[in-house]
Amino acid sequence: MKRVIPSSTRQPPAQGFTLIELMIVVAVVAILGAIAYPSYMDSVRRGWRAEARTALLQEMQQQERLYTQRASYKTGATMTKSEPGSKYDLAVAACGGTTDARLCIKLTANLKPGFSDDAVGNIWIESTGEKGCTGKDVSRCWQ
Repeated sequence: MKRVIPSSTRQPPAQGFTLIELMIVVAVVAILGAIAYPSYMDSVRRGWRAEARTALLQEMQQQERLYTQRASYKTGATMTKSEPGSKYDLAVAACGGTTDARLCIKLTANLKPGFSDDAVGNIWIESTGEKGCTGKDVSRCWQ
């Protein structure tokens, strides 16, 4: 004889996720993270470069104002500035072809230690209007 269990004593089906469903969700999140993180870091590095370009242009404006007043750029062998929280240090030196910083200067935004994974590298500008960078990806220096 077959025993029939009354419907009032049956246990409801288990609720929740199975281990397989949970592993699928983890895999999807990992794949999305692997795609999104490099893009995010590229955006962060572009922000750092924009900050460095702004600092270079502001310093060059100050140097040009000094040049119009005194017919000379700020003299001295090398001067370095560092803004708190910045990823770059600014260096001021004579242009590559000259040794006299009173006639031509080169401003360089050097990456601080720990941030050297940027393919653009150090960004520079000269008082002659020349611009560039030292890294492998020179197409994105001044973008």
